[in-house]
Amino acid sequence: MPDYNVKNISTLKTRIQIFDKVIVVVWVGLIVLLYYDISWAVAVLLITQIVLYIIRRRMKKELNQKEILAKMVEDRTTDLRQERDKVVQESKELSEALDALAKAQDELVRKEKMATVGNLASGLVDRILNPINYINNFSDLTLSTVKELRTDLEEVRGSIPEDRFADILESLSIIETNLDKINDHGCNTVRMVKAMEELIKSRHGNVTATDLRSICKVSMEMARRHYANEIETNGIDLRLNAPDTPVTAEVNIDEMNKVMHHLLSNSIYAIGKRLQKENFSPQIIIRVIPMSGDRTEISVRDNGIGIENAIKSRIFEPFFTTKPTSEAAGTGLYLCREMILNHKGTISVESQQGEYTEFRITIPNHQDTTSDE
Repeated sequence: MPDYNVKNISTLKTRIQIFDKVIVVVWVGLIVLLYYDISWAVAVLLITQIVLYIIRRRMKKELNQKEILAKMVEDRTTDLRQERDKVVQESKELSEALDALAKAQDELVRKEKMATVGNLASGLVDRILNPINYINNFSDLTLSTVKELRTDLEEVRGSIPEDRFADILESLSIIETNLDKINDHGCNTVRMVKAMEELIKSRHGNVTATDLRSICKVSMEMARRHYANEIETNGIDLRLNAPDTPVTAEVNIDEMNKVMHHLLSNSIYAIGKRLQKENFSPQIIIRVIPMSGDRTEISVRDNGIGIENAIKSRIFEPFFTTKPTSEAAGTGLYLCREMILNHKGTISVESQQGEYTEFRITIPNHQDTTSDE
């Protein structure tokens, strides 16, 4: 079977055109030779003309075959391209479906974990709080009794030997110290249990179209009032960078306010920690940034003490904190993440120890509430 090279079709056409011109020239030569009656030359040109026609016919046949083959190759190539595009599109759809399935599985696992924690914690909260409240109340009452006893003791001081009086005072001081510790640990336990109670609260619905700039402004003003002493003493520059036009998104206003409160509280704490080591110009900047794809980013950046790389991956874990137990329960950032996940958003952190920390929140501007029903 002959080898049909579709790339040589144009070359073959050119050769056929040349043969056509040569055949015309030969016909002209035949006419001239017939006119001059040169019979032997006429015979030679006739044979040449026959050979040219045979060669031309074979070339035409080969050209037709190559054109048919080229058309078949082109049609097949078109079919293959269409099949390839179809496979690519199906692969893309399959990849998107797998991503959506993975996200749905992650969300389902997260909700199942929360449900499990909720079932465990809901039965423990009251059982723990009640005895702890008794402990705190009776420690307070006992402290008051000790203070009254100290006053009564002062009134009869003259009738008690001095060394005996000193021993009694020392015993009362030990009792007061122990009661203070019992009360402190009791209050810390209550704080932890209240944090557990906060973890198991249902956080769905109440979504309202709101200007995110307003939420940030309100949160900033609340932080200025709540931490007025720290902000004034440390000279913290707390400001908001936002567009001049509204940035509307469907959010749970109460949850977003809590998220901003936790982040600003952490920023003020981090700045205070750094100021204990060095002098600098403390600054907290809140940014509202509209993004492509119908999403908005909110960032909170401070130039405080930063986060160590060793613990950066753990900061969103429940009950993990670098603060003293008396100051924090370790649920703030965990709750922030849960609230943002409830908004189908993401929260991430970027930090350089001793220089800065920046939390970035990205949420969709519109919530698909039907998927949660």
